[in-house]
Amino acid sequence: MIERVFDSISNFGREWKEEVCLALGMFDGVHRGHQVVLDQAVSEARRFLGTSAALTFPMHPASFLRPGREPALVMSPSEKATRLLSSGMSAVIMHPFDQEISEVPADQFIVFLKERIPLVHSICVGKNFRFGKNRAGDSMTLIQLGLGAGIKVKVAESLILDDLPISSSLIRDALSRGDMMRVNQMLGRKYKVSGNVQPGKALGRTIGFPTLNVTWSPEAKPAYGVYVGFAQESKGGQKIPAVANYGLRPTVNQRDDLPILEIHCLESPDLSVWKEGASLSMELNAMIRSEKKFDGLEELKLQIKQDCEDARKLFSEDL
Repeated sequence: MIERVFDSISNFGREWKEEVCLALGMFDGVHRGHQVVLDQAVSEARRFLGTSAALTFPMHPASFLRPGREPALVMSPSEKATRLLSSGMSAVIMHPFDQEISEVPADQFIVFLKERIPLVHSICVGKNFRFGKNRAGDSMTLIQLGLGAGIKVKVAESLILDDLPISSSLIRDALSRGDMMRVNQMLGRKYKVSGNVQPGKALGRTIGFPTLNVTWSPEAKPAYGVYVGFAQESKGGQKIPAVANYGLRPTVNQRDDLPILEIHCLESPDLSVWKEGASLSMELNAMIRSEKKFDGLEELKLQIKQDCEDARKLFSEDL
C-alpha cells in the first residue's frame, strides 16, 4: 500500500506516480474555510483524472521564523493529517518549514515545487495565501507564476461567517472564551478531545459523581470550565451524554499541575471498554460555566449536581 502521509516534498515527488493537484496551506484546524480549498482540489483532480494532495507544515512557520511567538496550534500534526485525509485528500505532505523553504524567493516558488514534484498539474489555495521569502507572494502572484509554468492555479474565496472570514485565529479566540458553539460553527463539526483514561484519586466517586480522567493538553486550550457533550470510546462505541470539567481543579488541587479533563457520564457506560488506558474522545458542544474554586467539597458537590441538571436541560433542547 502506498504511504499517504509524507514527511517532505521530495519524498512525495519521488514516490507519487500520478498527476496531482496540490492544495497549499497551513490548514490548522481544517475548518470550513479550508474545506473549500480542499473540495476545489478534489474537483480539479477529478477533472483531469488525477489525484489531490495537501501540502502543509507540521508546525507553524512562525515557530521557525519567530520562535516563542508562534500561535498555538488548534490541532496536532497527526490530527491534522488524519483530518486532511478524511476531507478528501489522497495524500498529505507534512513538509518542515526550514531554512531552505524560508529562503525560496516568491518568483521561484513554482520552480521549487516543480523540481521536486514533477507531476504537479495544478494548485489550489485560499484567497489570503502568502508564500515565498518574507511572504512576498500572494494568490494573484501565484496565478501569474502558474501561467508561465503551465500550472493551473485556482483560488478559493474566503468563507464568511457573521461578516468575518473563518480563520484559525478566530477559532483560537473562540476557544479561549469557551464559545464552543462558535468554534463548532467554524469547524463545521464538533470540537473533539481525545486521550487515554488515566487513574485518578476517585474523589468524584466519593461525592457521588464518578469521573473518567483524561490527560489532555492541546496548544490552543479551551477556557477552563465545565462543558457538555458526548463521550465515546474511540474505536466507535456508543456516544454517551456527559458533562466534563477541563482545568486545574482549584478546589481539590493545590499544585500548579497540567490541566485535566474529568468526564462524568450522565448515562452508565460499558465499563469493560472504558477502563484505565482506554482511548476515549469527547465532543465539547457547549460550556456551562467557567472553572472556579469552591470553599469545600460540599459546595463543590452541590455545584456539580447543578451542572448535571444544566447539562440535561441542554440535551433536552437537542444540543
